[in-house]
Amino acid sequence: MKTTRTIIGVAIMSALLALYIVFAAYQAALLVASGQPLTLVYGLALFVAPVIGIWSLVRELVFGRQAGRLLDRYTAENGEPQIPVINRRDRAAVDALLATPIPDTWQAALIHGLTLDTVGRRREGRAAVRVAITLGAIDSRS
Repeated sequence: MKTTRTIIGVAIMSALLALYIVFAAYQAALLVASGQPLTLVYGLALFVAPVIGIWSLVRELVFGRQAGRLLDRYTAENGEPQIPVINRRDRAAVDALLATPIPDTWQAALIHGLTLDTVGRRREGRAAVRVAITLGAIDSRS
């Protein structure tokens, strides 16, 4: 159920971003076509926003797909991940978790990333999951 809602949410947000990109690119093309120096510069600058939007959308979709596949692989091999329970308000426990280096196996790095995300440290959690994705890709090639 949650997976379906997530996919629907991603599809809606992707469609809205695509719509924004189309409108921004159209407006940028109109400004560039006007031939006026100021609108030409503004139109060229406006092209940057859709390019950044496309790049970030593709990057997030690829990350989500890779992380989902890695979590499915973990679940198939080890069962549901056992994420340690840490209260996000317990600063000492969160700081200790942050001080822990990212493990060198993809399984441990994935659990570490999920734990960091659970305590509200999303950026660090995503970095650990990226390491897990890299280690998992290397591990699957071996």
